[in-house]
Amino acid sequence: MRCRCTTAALVLSCAVLALARPPLHPQPQHLPELSYLDQQQHPFIPLHRNTHLSHASGDSNTGAYARFDGEKVVRVEVSSLEQLKQLEAVVENHNLDLWSNLRIGTVDVRVPAAAMDAFAIATRSIPSSVMIPNLQDLIPEQAPATAQLHAQNNFNFTDDSFWLDYHDLATLNNFTETMAQQYPELAKRVSIGHTYEGREVFGLSIHGYKSKDDKSGLASDLDRNEEDGTWLDGVIDEVQSLWSWLSGYPRRSTGKPSKPKKHPKAIIIHAGQHAREWIGPAVVTYIAKELILGYHHHKKITRLVDQFEFIIVPVLNADGYVFTWEQNRMWRKNRQPTSISFCPGMDSNRNWGYMWNKGGGSSNPCSENYQGPEAFAALEAKMMADFIKKRKNVVSYIDFHAYSQLWMTPFGGDCNEIPKDDEDIMEGAMGASKALHNVHGKRFVVGSICNVIYQSSGGSIDWTYAVGKVKYSYGVELRDTGRYGFLLPETEILPSSQETLAGVVYLANFIRKREKQWGYMV
Repeated sequence: MRCRCTTAALVLSCAVLALARPPLHPQPQHLPELSYLDQQQHPFIPLHRNTHLSHASGDSNTGAYARFDGEKVVRVEVSSLEQLKQLEAVVENHNLDLWSNLRIGTVDVRVPAAAMDAFAIATRSIPSSVMIPNLQDLIPEQAPATAQLHAQNNFNFTDDSFWLDYHDLATLNNFTETMAQQYPELAKRVSIGHTYEGREVFGLSIHGYKSKDDKSGLASDLDRNEEDGTWLDGVIDEVQSLWSWLSGYPRRSTGKPSKPKKHPKAIIIHAGQHAREWIGPAVVTYIAKELILGYHHHKKITRLVDQFEFIIVPVLNADGYVFTWEQNRMWRKNRQPTSISFCPGMDSNRNWGYMWNKGGGSSNPCSENYQGPEAFAALEAKMMADFIKKRKNVVSYIDFHAYSQLWMTPFGGDCNEIPKDDEDIMEGAMGASKALHNVHGKRFVVGSICNVIYQSSGGSIDWTYAVGKVKYSYGVELRDTGRYGFLLPETEILPSSQETLAGVVYLANFIRKREKQWGYMV
C-alpha cells in the first residue's frame, strides 16, 4: 500500500535527519572485526589479468609517486557568507585542494606547507581545526600500481576477501569480464565509451529471467513477506549473513533463459567520476557481486533482478583512476588537456550540460573543480549522458562519491528549483538512508545538493533528472565524515559495501512498488 506523505511531513523528516548528522570533529571509528572464517572458499580463478600499466604522458614526474610531506587537511567552520567569500578567495588565490564543497558549514581544505602561513592569515577570523596533520603519513611510499603487480593475482571475485583491499583498473576490468563470462545468464559486459587516453570504460548489466517453474510460487511468497511489513528488516539481517556463503557457490543455469515479457527498466549505478575516491569502485563492485550471487538464492534479490536491469560501472574516470595508482594518489580530475599545458584535467562532475557554469565550479584549469571550457567537454560526462539517452529506459541513477555520508537529490545548479517528483525522490532517499543506517549504525544526511552542501552546478544528477528524465536520481557521498577523507582504510571497505548494498536494495524495491504504472507485480 502506498504511503501518502505530505510535503510538510517530508520536511519534518529531513529536519530530524539533519539533527542526527555526524559530529563536526569525528574521531576514528573502531569497527568490530568481521570474521571470514565461516565463509565457504570457492575456487574461482579470473580469466586473465592485464598487468600492462601505461603511464600518462605530459608529466615531468613520470615514474615517481607524488609525495605530500607537511601538507595538512584543515577543517574550517564557515558561519556566514562573508567568511565563505574569504575562504573562496584564498582557495582560488593559492589553488588549494578542496576536500569538501565550499558552503556555510564545515569545509575541508588540503593546505601545502608553503601556503600554510598565507592560509592561516586569510582565515584567522574563521574557527578551524586540523583533521590530518601530515597527509604523507596516509600515502604509500611506493606507487600502489607497482605494489599490485607483485601481489597475488588469483583473486576470488565471489568471496569477500576480494574486498579487503583496493584494486587497480586492470583488476576491476577483469572483475567485470570474469563475472560476465561465468554468469552469462545474468550478466553481460557493456561498454560506456572511451576516455581521452583511449581506455574503454566497462560496466556490468545484470538482469534475470524467470523460468516457467519459478513464476507461480515466487511472486506469492514475496507478496506475503511484503504484506507482513518485514521486508526491510529481512534485508538488513540477510545482508549481514551474505548470500555468498548462505547458499554456497551458485550453480550455473543449465536451461536456456526465457525472454522477459517487457523490456526491463534500468537502474544505473556508477562510481569513480572523481579519481581519488577509491571507496566508490570498491562498493559498487561488491553490489554487483551480491546481486549476481543472490539470484535464485534470495527471493527478494531474485525479484528485483528479474524486474530491473542493474547497470553497474565501477570506474567512470578510468584515466584519472589509473593516474592515482601510478603517479598521484590525490588526483581528482580526468586527464584531458586544457588551455594550460601543465594543468591537465577537468572535473567531469562540474561539466554536465544542465545549468552548467552557474556556480560551484571554477574557470581556472589549474583548479580541482575546473568545470571545462563548455558543457560536456569532459568525455566521461558526455559518454555517460549519451549512454543514458540511448537506452531510454533508465528510471534510477546513483552516482557514488566520497566522502561525507550524504544521500543527495536534485538540484545543485539552481537552488530555487525543486523537482516536481520531490516527494517520491525524497521518500526513496530517506528509506535508503534508514536501511543503510540499520546495518552498521552510520548516519547519512538526506536532502537536495543545495540544502545539504551548497550550490554546485554542472553535476550529474541535475542533468539525469532534468534532461535525461531519470526520476530517481541521486548523488551519494560514502564514508567517512573527514577523519580519513579520501584515504579511507581498507578495513572500512566491507562494512561500507554492506550498508550501501542495503540502501540500494531498499531503493530498488521502493521504486518497484511505488511506480505501479509500469505494470510490475506488487
